[in-house]
Amino acid sequence: MKNIHRWLNLALWLVGSLLVATGFILAWRLPPGSRGGHGLSLLGWTRHQWGDLHAWTAWTVIALAAAHLALHAQWLWFIACRRRRVLLGAGLVLGVALPIAALLWPVTRFDPGPSDDGPHAARHAGP
Repeated sequence: MKNIHRWLNLALWLVGSLLVATGFILAWRLPPGSRGGHGLSLLGWTRHQWGDLHAWTAWTVIALAAAHLALHAQWLWFIACRRRRVLLGAGLVLGVALPIAALLWPVTRFDPGPSDDGPHAARHAGP
């Protein structure tokens, strides 16, 4: 059982590090097109391909973290429930409610309107 913990911890660390690395790539190396990132690639991958890797890496981190918590469930229950059951319950409810809210929150469309800065300003300029 000890080897499972070690391998799981190592996998969680490495996959978590990959998640951070792909986040850095998306934020600073391949910024969105409006910030000058249109047409860029890194190691032959576009921003969208790096975004897909980032998303799948995040799902992997979630699965590994769930496995980690499951393997330590008895210890967590013993430590967390000693005196603070209300806090544990609130944390569990919030931890489940946030992702559900993100999935169910309505998406709206907005029109940013004409802009007087940027390369396409002339198209929006009035007479």
